[in-house]
Amino acid sequence: MERRLEPVGSRRLYLILTTVIQTEISRLLIEGAGELGVFLADEHISAFERYLDELKVWAARMNLIRRENDREIVLKDFLDSLTIIRYLSESASVMDLGSGAGFPGIPAKIVRPDLKMVLLEARRKKVFFLKNLIRYLGLERTEAHWDGERTETERNLKGAFDYVISRAFGSLQEFSSKGLPFLKQGGILLAMKAKKGKAELEENLPALEKMGLRLAFLNGLRLPFLGHERTLIGLRKEI
Repeated sequence: MERRLEPVGSRRLYLILTTVIQTEISRLLIEGAGELGVFLADEHISAFERYLDELKVWAARMNLIRRENDREIVLKDFLDSLTIIRYLSESASVMDLGSGAGFPGIPAKIVRPDLKMVLLEARRKKVFFLKNLIRYLGLERTEAHWDGERTETERNLKGAFDYVISRAFGSLQEFSSKGLPFLKQGGILLAMKAKKGKAELEENLPALEKMGLRLAFLNGLRLPFLGHERTLIGLRKEI
C-alpha cells in the first residue's frame, strides 16, 4: 500500500501557523491576566494551552462549549475566570458550582495551586470531561463530582468550603440557595454576573439577608480587550 506523502511546504506552513497562533494566545493570556493583576509564568501558559487543546477535542464529541475560535475561549472564558483570583484567600477551599467545562474553577486552580478545588456538575458527560482534564493537567487537590448524587454529595461536602463560586448557575437566588449549605460559617458565595448583576442584587438582597447572608463586596470591572462589563458579588454566610 502506497504511503501518501504530505508536501513539505504544507507541513512547514502548518508549523508556522501553529506557532503564530500559540504566540497570539500567549500574548492575550499574559497581557489580559496582567490587566487583572494576575502574573502568568511559563508553566501557567503551557497549562492553558493544553486546556484549550483538550476543550476542542472534547467539544467535537459533546456539547461542551460554544465559541467561534481560540481567541473567544481565551477572552471570554479563561480571562473571565481569572477575575475572581484576587478575592480568594491563600490555601482556601473552593467549590465551583455548576462547573460545566471547568469555568471558573480550572483557570483559578491553574494560577493558584494553593487552592483546594471541588468542581460540582449536574451533567455526567461533563463530569467525565472534568475528571479527565484534572488528570491531564496534573492538578493536585482537585476533584470533580456529579451533582446527581445530591444526598451523598451534600452530606460529604456540607459546610466544607471557604468559597462557593459560580459563573453561570442561574439566578442569584438559585445560586445562593444551592451553594449556602456547602459554605463554612463566615464563608463567601462569589457570584460572577454581567452588567445587570447590581440590579439583581438590589432586588434580591432582602431575601438573601433572611437566609443569613450579608453583602461582603460588590465590584464592577471590564474584561480585558473586550470591555464587557462584569459584576462580582460576594455574600458572606453569617448564620
